[in-house]
Amino acid sequence: MSDDIKRYRVSEQFGDQQVTLEVNLDQLTVERATMTNQFLGDSDHRLGEENDDVIRAVIRLFGKWMINIMLAQGGATFTEHTKSPMGDLNPGPLWTADLHNEEGWGGTEDGNPFGWCGIRCVAADVNPIGYDDVQVEEVASA
Repeated sequence: MSDDIKRYRVSEQFGDQQVTLEVNLDQLTVERATMTNQFLGDSDHRLGEENDDVIRAVIRLFGKWMINIMLAQGGATFTEHTKSPMGDLNPGPLWTADLHNEEGWGGTEDGNPFGWCGIRCVAADVNPIGYDDVQVEEVASA
């Protein structure tokens, strides 16, 4: 892995959901990160949470979006060595492309797995809640 490509794990603070991301820091510049952060709203809050580090704020935001996309589609669990049923080396590029093509992330680029934003997903452990994870209880009427 190049010195300009760093790996980050974004995980749910009080749960088990997590994704592993690779970030090409030659692409995810402060300028691009600022554009993405400001375009997607609530930018000041994210900057405050990451001590004004806009690159970390955008990496964290990408991870949150990726987890939400995976949850909405039934979850995903894979490592960088997982092969898809179709023989592809890793399902990460498919998930990554889904997010790259969401408004605000700059889209995909031919031959560039990091897309315009400079981030890709290489592993995930995202599982929706199961039946045994919830409970029902009767409550008094209002």
